[in-house]
Amino acid sequence: MQHQTNHNEILDSEQHTCTVDLLKHLDNSHPLKALSVAVSRATYLPVNTVFLMGLAVFSSIACRRYVVNYQYGGDMPIGIYAVAEQPSGTGKSWCLTIFQKPFFKVHHAKFEAYKTDLNRLKSIAKEDLTDDDKLALKDLAANLPPPLFATNATPEALEQYINNTNGFFSAVSSEQGLFNSLLGLSYGDNKKANNNDLILNAYDGGYMNSMRVGRDGYQGYVIGGVALFAQQGSIEKVLEASGGTGLSERFLMLAEPHNLGKRDRTQSTAIDKTVIDVYATIAERLANTVLSNVKTDLAALNISTNGHRLINEYLNIIEPHLVNGGKFSHAFLRGAAGKLNIQVMKIAANLHLLAGGLFEPDIDDKHVRAAIGITHELFEANINLCHDKGIMGTKAEYSAILRMFETAPRLTERQIIMSRKSVVPFKDFTGNKSELIRTTLAEMVERDILNKSDDFTGMVSYSLAQ
Repeated sequence: MQHQTNHNEILDSEQHTCTVDLLKHLDNSHPLKALSVAVSRATYLPVNTVFLMGLAVFSSIACRRYVVNYQYGGDMPIGIYAVAEQPSGTGKSWCLTIFQKPFFKVHHAKFEAYKTDLNRLKSIAKEDLTDDDKLALKDLAANLPPPLFATNATPEALEQYINNTNGFFSAVSSEQGLFNSLLGLSYGDNKKANNNDLILNAYDGGYMNSMRVGRDGYQGYVIGGVALFAQQGSIEKVLEASGGTGLSERFLMLAEPHNLGKRDRTQSTAIDKTVIDVYATIAERLANTVLSNVKTDLAALNISTNGHRLINEYLNIIEPHLVNGGKFSHAFLRGAAGKLNIQVMKIAANLHLLAGGLFEPDIDDKHVRAAIGITHELFEANINLCHDKGIMGTKAEYSAILRMFETAPRLTERQIIMSRKSVVPFKDFTGNKSELIRTTLAEMVERDILNKSDDFTGMVSYSLAQ
């Protein structure tokens, strides 16, 4: 009976969460750390989830103004892609709004000033317009404050949005509708290919050529950031939409345990105004720069020679585990490992800006160290999530084999190996696939999940244990 209990725990567990401590890598004085702690206390949301969402929200605007330099030339957009899960009723929308509010404030003020100027000029009779008035009208037409956050969930609206922003996007949502459009999942279940070119190319500032029948597409470079804070299943959506394209490898994912049932609703949920004001001042300055009518190239942030050395030393720690059959040898993990240096650079750049570096191009090494710690914790957490969610590891391997017995009461070892080598998770294993399947079968026999038998010819076969 003990074996059967283990079987159920592995295959039926609803434990799809992980534990991290991202904030330990930051000074207590860092504005985003202070605000994340305050928002977490007010909402009872896990503090690391709040921090990751706040970082992603900020980055989705900061990437419209800044890039970060590579070690040996070239640059990288600093927009972060992050997805986090929490149940309904936990304050996800309110949390996101806290980090968006300063940007909304500046955009609203700019838009109201724009409307005032436009209405004033429109009130003048055409024959009374001066040359200066005509020039002002022309300037206004060309300088409508671009939208900041994407709000409409349709693919058509999303393309119009990036046309209006010259290729920039800030996708922040607590609902999966907008996210479905970004991932290319808004075209119905019968579509075999996802249209996720925007989000794929925008991660590193790539070129997108979107040709559409019956509406204007978009052609040009795209840059953006994503903060999806939704219910359970969001991480699976990212993995589902990836389809071998590398999309999921661009995301930082986090699913911490929720606090429902543990909250003391009599406690004050007020956030210290000083903490909010520090963040708001930084965000408003950034928004004013982004929304100014002055067209400038993206400003470059620099990681020091020592900072790049720290990143390379971290990558050296990861490297030995990428060998076939190694800890990080799964195709998804290899892809994610290949972007660890980029994640570090993006996080370090945003930590620097949030710490008062809007007008200082050189990133302090302490932000690089913090970014390495944060990136690695999330990378390790993703491994555990992939195991728990049945994407890789024991649960996925057992489930893949058990599916074969839905149509056949008994199967030979050879039949199982030949069939399962080409399906997830075995097809993504970079070591000896046949040996991994044999090992999995042996474990399932040991746990009384399968029965093993061989006939007089020595042919090994398996059936479900009773």
